[in-house]
Amino acid sequence: MIRDAGREPAYQRPADVSIWDDLRRFPLLEPTTAITIQRGYFRTLFSTFYDRMGSFILVNLAVCAQLVVGVGLGLLLGGSFSIKTALPIVIIATVTGIVGAPAIAGLFAYARATCDVDLAPTFGDYVRGMRRYARRSWGLLAIQAATGGILVLNLRFYGGVHGVMGASISVLILFLALLWAMIGVYAWPLLVRDLSWKLLFRNTFFLAMAAPLSTIGLLAGLTVASALLVLTRVGVFIALFVIWALAENLAVQRLVRIFQAKQEQLTASADQPPA
Repeated sequence: MIRDAGREPAYQRPADVSIWDDLRRFPLLEPTTAITIQRGYFRTLFSTFYDRMGSFILVNLAVCAQLVVGVGLGLLLGGSFSIKTALPIVIIATVTGIVGAPAIAGLFAYARATCDVDLAPTFGDYVRGMRRYARRSWGLLAIQAATGGILVLNLRFYGGVHGVMGASISVLILFLALLWAMIGVYAWPLLVRDLSWKLLFRNTFFLAMAAPLSTIGLLAGLTVASALLVLTRVGVFIALFVIWALAENLAVQRLVRIFQAKQEQLTASADQPPA
């Protein structure tokens, strides 16, 4: 049916009603719900790095510069000791860790801001992350270095023990080393989320055990990518440290999103009345 607009009665607004009251009752546009687009992990990883490539390279260069400064100071302090002992190596590693740990924390803080859609990351996030998490980064690095060193020493000792017992203990130590590496994947991303030490270690263990295959795959992929960047030499200064921080932060966000969805499903099914 064709409507004749000329024959339809014209709308007359009451005298006590304003145009804004009419718009509230009859809006020009109907309210709609925003559509949430969930990208895949690798697509998000590559798109995020591509969108902020320049800032990522700048932050990676800053981390490399601080590590070089740490190694240089370690060489100056440890160079006066005899190279026949392990003391110079310990001094170089300690000084490099003291200088470099805050830089790693700042890098992960910047990567977290980059992965958060509600934040606009700047280079200042890197600097503020270094200052804010300096002490916690020293503590986390010391714990990782101590536990990793214990595993290496035990593997070296029991690897020299011949027989079934030595082989069995060596296999057990290798399994613990793999678990140590899996937990380390989530340690630094959770460090910059202001968790207590108890919650940090509990959640890192939970995430590693909840998604072991994806965690091992992430470790393998990052190891291969790091080896390729080291072979190119210039890749070390462009993206070596950034890819670890970005990939691990996105992995934490992905697992948290999956667990929240499962929790919502369980809550919804529990609220439904029995048939």
